Amino acid sequence: MKGGTVDLRDLEKAAKRQGWRVDRTKQGHWRFWPPGPTIPPAIFSGTPGDRRAILNFLADLKRKGFRWPPQGEGKKRKGS
Repeated sequence: MKGGTVDLRDLEKAAKRQGWRVDRTKQGHWRFWPPGPTIPPAIFSGTPGDRRAILNFLADLKRKGFRWPPQGEGKKRKGS
């Protein structure tokens, strides 16, 4: 993650560290499978159409239990 932007490769690495499974469909979409068997995967287009697509995908991941930013990599608060 550079300069506050979110990169799909960073999300993939963090997801795998958190126990998620990541694969690609035949159509080129990314599937992020949560560790819980009852939660459906989050799917991301291989060629997103707008600049908000990655942020919308991140919001979907968070709703399914994904933690972002990874521990130790978030912004530091004043006084801590």
